[in-house]
Amino acid sequence: MRDNLARKLALPAQEVATVVGVSGRCLRVRSSSGELEARRAASCLLDPALGDEVLVAHHERGSHVLAVLERDEDAPARLSAEGDLEIAAAAGKVSVSGRDGVEVLTPGEAVIAAGAARVSAGRAEAVLGALSLLGDSVTAQVDRVKTVAQSVETVAERLVQRLDRAYRFIARSETVRAEYVEFEARSAFHVKAEATLVNSGGLTKIDGPQIHLG
Repeated sequence: MRDNLARKLALPAQEVATVVGVSGRCLRVRSSSGELEARRAASCLLDPALGDEVLVAHHERGSHVLAVLERDEDAPARLSAEGDLEIAAAAGKVSVSGRDGVEVLTPGEAVIAAGAARVSAGRAEAVLGALSLLGDSVTAQVDRVKTVAQSVETVAERLVQRLDRAYRFIARSETVRAEYVEFEARSAFHVKAEATLVNSGGLTKIDGPQIHLG
């Protein structure tokens, strides 16, 4: 006990040391005073790694690593905290940039809440188990859209399509149920089938300058 106390009293208040062991927030450092155990300070957000040169503070309750001073330039840097971590700017904005990319990873929920959001990318991919979209309006301007789906269901009060050309290729059948159906063709209307059935519960009328049957 006396030897340990005398050794702690002989240590400088702060010194530079090298990390030789990492176990969670507990570190083993080596300095001119020898090897000793130290805990990572709450203000030291950069995770110390093996071989890092760190600043160590000694006090009556033990030793703490205050900061990472030097490390290998090729070694990755990781910021972490034991509890919740919040980055905020009281005025101005917060920017996150990376030359080779930016990743956001969480096993929980990721929330983006903003007055306005903008995404600009040369290429984007989204892999989702389920997607729910709620909004007042959607405007899309694209050159080409291709959709491949097992099933598509659209529920709308009003649907308007303005097309220059439309092609529909249906392998099996198409069913339309409506109270009123109207087709208008300016030039020609052509119906071709092996069998054509027209059933009417009331009036059936064919009107034209010329009518050919058979």
